[in-house]
Amino acid sequence: MIIDKTICKICHGECKRYAHTAKCLNCGVLLYYPYPDNDDLANFGTSVHEKITASWMNWYIRASFLNHTNFTNMFRFAVERFQSGDALTILDYGGGGGQFALIALSHLLKCRVYITDICDFSLLPSWAPVNQQIRFADFETDKTRFDLIFLNDVFEHVSDPSKVLHLMHNKLKENGRLFIDTPKQFWLYPALRLIAPPLYRKLLKATVSKAHLQIWSKKAFQNILKKQGFKIVKYKELSEFTMPPEHYLKNLGISNPLIYLLGILFYRNAKWIARNKIMCVCEKTINC
Repeated sequence: MIIDKTICKICHGECKRYAHTAKCLNCGVLLYYPYPDNDDLANFGTSVHEKITASWMNWYIRASFLNHTNFTNMFRFAVERFQSGDALTILDYGGGGGQFALIALSHLLKCRVYITDICDFSLLPSWAPVNQQIRFADFETDKTRFDLIFLNDVFEHVSDPSKVLHLMHNKLKENGRLFIDTPKQFWLYPALRLIAPPLYRKLLKATVSKAHLQIWSKKAFQNILKKQGFKIVKYKELSEFTMPPEHYLKNLGISNPLIYLLGILFYRNAKWIARNKIMCVCEKTINC
């Protein structure tokens, strides 16, 4: 049931609220509501760093195989104009455990990969040697500038996407490029809302949360990039997952055997029937 209206934090258009979400009637972005004032992970303290590291390790144990393939596809999509001997300076923004650096260095042998993440302790010991870490608290004032910046599954997590884009604009070298990979709404959202509202609420609960603050529409994504001084040079919509199907079905709370089976079949055939991700490369157009 639609319970209220509010203003979109992305484009300032009118939104309609449904459960814990707000859907913009203008740009189409789907938002977690109420909007958080900041990114909750910023409140992590040093006293829990061992727990955080262990949590990331467990996540990568399950996700690393799919990540390896996804990261390779992302990297090749972004760097096709460069040569394997180019000494590029690369930033993995919101890089988590640091696996991405392995992919970058296996393609560009002379590159230097920096990493920063709102949780400094997420960088795993196994991959720390191939990452140049910039502490998150120091990142805004750090003088390093980059040829390439990667936001892999980051843009959906930040409470202020415009602020992050503004910062990335300042961190890029003059001819630098920004890569973004982020979830996108696709046909399953409106279809379930129309024909199966209980399943739609499960989908919202699983995909829109304090951890996943926005799921983009193409219009909202393109508009915010343009507003922050970026020009899209490559854009692709694709099917991409970081976990096996059981992970997503568990998050959805699916217990009905028939629906569970349909979920497995959907996952296995998603590359033909679903486009749940945006993959994009941008260049700076103006000073902002």
